[in-house]
Amino acid sequence: MISIPSVNVDDIRTFVTVVEAGSISGASRELHLTQPAVSRRVQRLEEALATQLIDRRRRPLALTDAGRAAVERCRRFLTSVHELKTIADGAQAPSRELRIGVAHALTELALVEPVDDVRRAFPPAVLRLRTGWSRDLLARVKSGALDAAVILLPERDGAPAGVAATALAADELAIVAPRRWPRRLYTMRQLADEPWILNPEGCAARAALEHELARSGRPLRVGVETYTYELQLRLIARGRGLGLVPRRLLARSPTRAKLRTLSVRGVAFPQVIWMIAGELPADLDGPLAAFRDAFRRAAG
Repeated sequence: MISIPSVNVDDIRTFVTVVEAGSISGASRELHLTQPAVSRRVQRLEEALATQLIDRRRRPLALTDAGRAAVERCRRFLTSVHELKTIADGAQAPSRELRIGVAHALTELALVEPVDDVRRAFPPAVLRLRTGWSRDLLARVKSGALDAAVILLPERDGAPAGVAATALAADELAIVAPRRWPRRLYTMRQLADEPWILNPEGCAARAALEHELARSGRPLRVGVETYTYELQLRLIARGRGLGLVPRRLLARSPTRAKLRTLSVRGVAFPQVIWMIAGELPADLDGPLAAFRDAFRRAAG
């Protein structure tokens, strides 16, 4: 008699999430589990399959040969489970979930109206959203780990290559200071000795600022690192440093009356919001178009 291993759907889903997130810690954030719980689920799947899926000797995360062979089969298995649930519910669902990445700076635009619009127009559709840095999300779309993403890129870069790309809106970063700063034209050298309140490393906006400071012969001085723009703005208003923030977020901030945008000679940070997509099944085109159109309205 052939022995068929007993596997848990949640363990399979966790393994796929670890691969797509690129780390145990990333998967724990997406799944709202502790890192030990994520590790236990992966280990339980390895025990059920009697093979090692992740090479734990390597950093960053790397799959074994068995892991690389298993991950696509695990994705197909999860798609089949989704289809069976849909049949049981009597609805016609897309062939699988729609995996969309959203740049950190755009999450406040993506998590309400676009998701609601997709659910209204395509009730059986399942959206799976993940956040990240724009260039990381672009790489994940190219690799097939994500179906699509909404990202921010400098205007000078143009349309990203290797994917279908649609420009959704123009955006711009502003250098922000406490309100007490005089309204006049500055140079980057005059700002160089100030501490900056910024996103952590990996942020393209931070890299652009560092480049501009380097052009003036000065290093970047980081005072505070935090992902949350509203927290950045509150700290700037209290005089803890300068910041580099999207103008659309500044315009909506309750702290904006305590802040001033600085004009800096020869320096600007125009950006473009792009929707990028790889190849995906035709039955996901409708949900993705609904998400894209709602996002464009929210960004406008």
